[in-house]
Amino acid sequence: MTSPTRAYTLCLKSGFTGLRPAPPLPVHAPWLVPTLSPLPSPLLSSLQTNRQAVHLRIERAARAADRDPADIQLLPVTKAVDQATTRALYDLGERELAENRAQALEDKASALDDTEVRWHFIGHLQRNKARRVLKWAEVMHSVDSMALTAALVRICADENWQRQIYLQLNLTGEDAKHGMQATECREALALAVESDHLQVLGLMGMAPLHPTDGCSTDSVFRSLGVLAGQLESEGASRFATGHCGLSMGMSSDLEAAVSAGSTCLRIGSDLYAASEGGEL
Repeated sequence: MTSPTRAYTLCLKSGFTGLRPAPPLPVHAPWLVPTLSPLPSPLLSSLQTNRQAVHLRIERAARAADRDPADIQLLPVTKAVDQATTRALYDLGERELAENRAQALEDKASALDDTEVRWHFIGHLQRNKARRVLKWAEVMHSVDSMALTAALVRICADENWQRQIYLQLNLTGEDAKHGMQATECREALALAVESDHLQVLGLMGMAPLHPTDGCSTDSVFRSLGVLAGQLESEGASRFATGHCGLSMGMSSDLEAAVSAGSTCLRIGSDLYAASEGGEL
């Protein structure tokens, strides 16, 4: 599968405009380590150590699943860190970052407006806050209903914005989670495809909060992968890259997500774990 970062570059080549230029190298490339002068700060050192450890996990998981690690994006989630740490991620070469609350997105995107960060939004989005979020976020991972899809179509048309989206599924049946079932997802996909302002990257999902034998992390991720394959077979051209991408997997379950076909891992806590020296 093509990663979201590669998808972005393909979209630009095909004439899909309105987004920022793609970075010269995939942002998830583990070898992308800038030269720091004269010496890296403790914060940068800790972040880089953690980042390399996550990339190693991704590489091992990809090899175990007979996949190319370059097809899997590490998307740093900044919801639990301050603006200084967020900027440090940028200094380390990260050009795509994610937030899960509207106010935090506005604050951090404004603070880093002098950079080339391309923002993703991964949290539950209320329709009355959609315009605020769409102003800053170019990729929406949590499009969790037909009604929200329709709102994004309307707002992006009003503002002449071009945005990319993932359609969020809830395959766990848990009331605490948002997301569509397969039928509604197909309807939302059809609506988004008709829009001149949205491109669909794929599906988004989360593991169960309380796994059981009948609803485990592995089974949910694999079910999402099966649905992605079905939607792709029903019309691959509906997706921005010709493939139905999968935004699934976090620090605690990235191996299961990679095994099931994830193309975008939303990673937070493991990037910010304290080092032995106490940084972060």
